[in-house]
Amino acid sequence: MPLLRLPRSPRSPRRTSASLASFLGALLVACLASVLAAATPADELKLHAYALKYRRAGDAVALVSPLLSNRGTVELQPGSNTLVIRDTAPSLGRIIPALRNFDHPARPLTVELYVVRASRSQVSPPSPHSDLPEALTRRLRSLLAYDIYEMQAQAQLASLEGQAVTYVLAEEYEVSFRLGDLFADQRVKLSNFRIVRRSDRHSATPLIETNLNLRLDQPTSLGLARSESSPEALMVVLTLRNGDAGRRPQRSEP
Repeated sequence: MPLLRLPRSPRSPRRTSASLASFLGALLVACLASVLAAATPADELKLHAYALKYRRAGDAVALVSPLLSNRGTVELQPGSNTLVIRDTAPSLGRIIPALRNFDHPARPLTVELYVVRASRSQVSPPSPHSDLPEALTRRLRSLLAYDIYEMQAQAQLASLEGQAVTYVLAEEYEVSFRLGDLFADQRVKLSNFRIVRRSDRHSATPLIETNLNLRLDQPTSLGLARSESSPEALMVVLTLRNGDAGRRPQRSEP
């Protein structure tokens, strides 16, 4: 007697759709998990403590702050001269090399300084005269309408990055400032730059109080006069040199 084969019942469309939805849901979850796993190391905040050996950690805060991400923080621990930085791996990848470049022994720098009295010749035709080096004389005459430049004081101040300097010139002028760091663009900040004129040991008249940014081998001129038409002015000319003070430049001929 032949066997009776029953036809298979077709799958329910509802059941097939549910299976497909479950499969797609599982696939989506797996994809999201993979994406999150890949993104977590870059977005995760990491802690990095950096103890500076040569420089003050407080001075490095201004270097680190612009390099932080929106979630990053920097904490100063002055007792151990340490910065505690919390930020993402990409940000730390920028910050740590910058700190390594910053934390080096203080480099020698020299500030060449002239205190000059500038005036106009009282004879006709004018009789130009200068006590200054020839190149500096040409520079000042291209900027100022004065014929005579008489040097009141001159010095080469050999110092180091970060060092405070006070120098008395000929018992009449006193110069003080603090040298900053030599940046990659060959620029150094002079903080609290101050020149006073002494009439005796007990009294002093401040002439200039400011902060300056000097670039290597580029003279910076400061002038003190009552007005642009004043017959004379007091000039201060500063030039920053890299390294120890060398030989003083030759003066120009009258």
